[in-house]
Amino acid sequence: MKSQNPPTKVLHIRTASPSEKEVDLNYILPFLSNFGTVVYVVTMPRIRQALAEMDTIESARKAFDYARGNILDIQGKGFYLEYSRSETINREPSYRRTLVEHRGERILLATVHNPLYPMTIDIVSSILQPYNVQRVVIFHTNGIQFLAEFGTAEEAEKAKDALDGREIYANCCLLKIVYSTETQSLNVRYNILPDTTS
Repeated sequence: MKSQNPPTKVLHIRTASPSEKEVDLNYILPFLSNFGTVVYVVTMPRIRQALAEMDTIESARKAFDYARGNILDIQGKGFYLEYSRSETINREPSYRRTLVEHRGERILLATVHNPLYPMTIDIVSSILQPYNVQRVVIFHTNGIQFLAEFGTAEEAEKAKDALDGREIYANCCLLKIVYSTETQSLNVRYNILPDTTS
């Protein structure tokens, strides 16, 4: 099947099932790596889509040709694959690090840009543990995000200052961190931080 867009390094991926809430990168990234290196990814959960930039047009073409306009079945999950209208994915997060007055917030909201690797409670808590994180909630409302509650406002401020604009892994998983408007303690039912006392 021929794409409506000319070949580019960027592939547009969407879920085939209305019951899927987002493109699950745990399925699509290993699949795409069979054809080349995925160098950047952006998720758009609200519209159940994602963009993946491959290292070369040839890599993208191999993945597209494999799909041939059909539904890709990857371990029971269905995806459509098309060429994107974009030739590259914009790597500038839609923010600039700015000085924001700290008003005693103990909860931070972090957005993970270019999440080429899974974000788990263990990974997030290990990054935040030096700052005395108390609770963490990971969610996928607007890409991959997490809320982190700290013991004190000072610990939250130290974590923000140290981690905002940093990458968790080299060249991916860039953190954009802001103070949360959530002022109450986080009510976490299923995310349990690992026990670091043993």
